[in-house]
Amino acid sequence: MMAIEVRCRPEITRTPNSGCVWIAETTVDGRTYVARSRHGAPNAVARQLAQVGLADRPMVIRYQGLAGNLTWRSFYEAAKRNYSEGDQPLHRARYKKPPEGLFSVSGTEQKCVSSPSDNDVGLQPLGSGETAATFKGPDTRNCGACGRAFRPSRPWTRFCRPACRLRAHRSREAYARFAQ
Repeated sequence: MMAIEVRCRPEITRTPNSGCVWIAETTVDGRTYVARSRHGAPNAVARQLAQVGLADRPMVIRYQGLAGNLTWRSFYEAAKRNYSEGDQPLHRARYKKPPEGLFSVSGTEQKCVSSPSDNDVGLQPLGSGETAATFKGPDTRNCGACGRAFRPSRPWTRFCRPACRLRAHRSREAYARFAQ
């Protein structure tokens, strides 16, 4: 059984606060698979291979400009892993598929997490005689601070704009200081 060779190269996108994007690519049975990621591009390629349903085999990862290679005995095992950081240093973690509709996904499986413009989110205009509390259109909810109806950009959004979120946060802080 022949190993799958994945070649990784950096894309010059490094900034002082974030590492560069890595591009991983491999060709299996005449078809090329490509993935872009700051952490775990070879693992994203492994997920593509597993999704297509290829027979399991070893995967060898070679990084451009670095000596040596990394070998996974099974690309299905590589597909189950991802790399994460945040409040911890970079570490290997179990891959969790993002919920549907959470992120816009491009053809290269890159997450687009920028906020949509005001026109996309849109505050729902109130008709004559309607108040913010009574108007409830499709896929809208009321702001947790001002009560205005709005269409959330993400499923967990509770406020119509950053100013309302900040106002609610500050009122919670003031209440906590007063309660002590």
